[in-house]
Amino acid sequence: MKKQAFSCSLAAAIASVVAAQALAVEPASIQAGGVTITPTLDLSTAYDDNIREVGINDETSWVTSITPGVLIEALDRLNLYQLKYSARHDIFHSSHDDDNTDHHLSGLAHLEFNSRNRLDLTTSYDRTESVTGSWVPGVNDKLSTTRVGGVYGFGLPSAIMNFDVGVHHDWRRSHNSGTINDNREYDKLGFNAVVYYRVAPKTRALLEYRFDDYDYEVSNSPLSSERNALLLGVTWEATAKTTGTIKVGYEEREFDRKPFDDQDNVSWEADVTWQPRTYSTFTFSTSKGTEEGSVSANIVDTTRAGINWNHHWTSDVYTDLSYQYTEEDFENSLNREDEINQFGVKVSYDVVRWMTVGLGYTFKDRDSNFAIRDYDRNIYMLNFNFSL
Repeated sequence: MKKQAFSCSLAAAIASVVAAQALAVEPASIQAGGVTITPTLDLSTAYDDNIREVGINDETSWVTSITPGVLIEALDRLNLYQLKYSARHDIFHSSHDDDNTDHHLSGLAHLEFNSRNRLDLTTSYDRTESVTGSWVPGVNDKLSTTRVGGVYGFGLPSAIMNFDVGVHHDWRRSHNSGTINDNREYDKLGFNAVVYYRVAPKTRALLEYRFDDYDYEVSNSPLSSERNALLLGVTWEATAKTTGTIKVGYEEREFDRKPFDDQDNVSWEADVTWQPRTYSTFTFSTSKGTEEGSVSANIVDTTRAGINWNHHWTSDVYTDLSYQYTEEDFENSLNREDEINQFGVKVSYDVVRWMTVGLGYTFKDRDSNFAIRDYDRNIYMLNFNFSL
């Protein structure tokens, strides 16, 4: 869960803007005995007119965010090793009790044993504090998620068939005082397998199976469940100026105990990038699936669709426009339905090789059949991204 005072809307509405900024700056990495060290620093200030995303008694604040980070990489022939860390400290000028720091740590080992066999090992730890949408009014959600996983791949890149098999384990824990958020703690064991079949030089059909076992820490939690999903799709690279992956399938949820009923849902995922010009890129994404619920809603059937346009007007000046639509159906929760619209615009300027300046605006609106859940939010942001 992302948390920063304004990042809940930014993360979805203009996630590609952040990626564009990271690429705009060209870090002068430090070389140390075969190891590459790349430090970065991001500074931003924003005016947020609804920091808690509520419909009544909304709070406004100026928010200053300081985000140092470092990426450590080592390359051994075809093997790659990465360690990445970033910390984000948010200062709420109207409510200093909400000041907090998020931590994100991740590691990767990409191993290629030969031309047909490869292995990716990953691990991550994220500890965050959410000011928006807290489950207990006036108490920020403090959660951490730990993950370890691996994916084994077999097959030549040019082969007719390839497959990947992966497994991962997640631990989500609460760091609130007392029993707040204890009912959100769980362990999740996941497995997935994908078979690829080449139908053209740069296009492959795929069949994917996924399994997730959610085991909630609270004894006899009705949220403990198993999820099975089967998806059929296609993935392609640099074909007619587009790159993308589309999957469509079926998802089933089986709950360990009552009162919740099992759920069956159609699911899909699609991410397509279209680049009509070298300086202009459109990114389209859509998905449908289930997300974790609460004691009153066993799952949240979520549908998303979004578009982002990144355009370089000159070599140093570029803009990002984005829109995302989200529909949430809370199953077994008095038929609650939410619709969320998010708009974002940002202009960035590469001042020098090691610094980018950005100015942006984000609007977020939620419309629910539970009127108490309605709100809108405006965020005005100035950002500076630095490297060596």
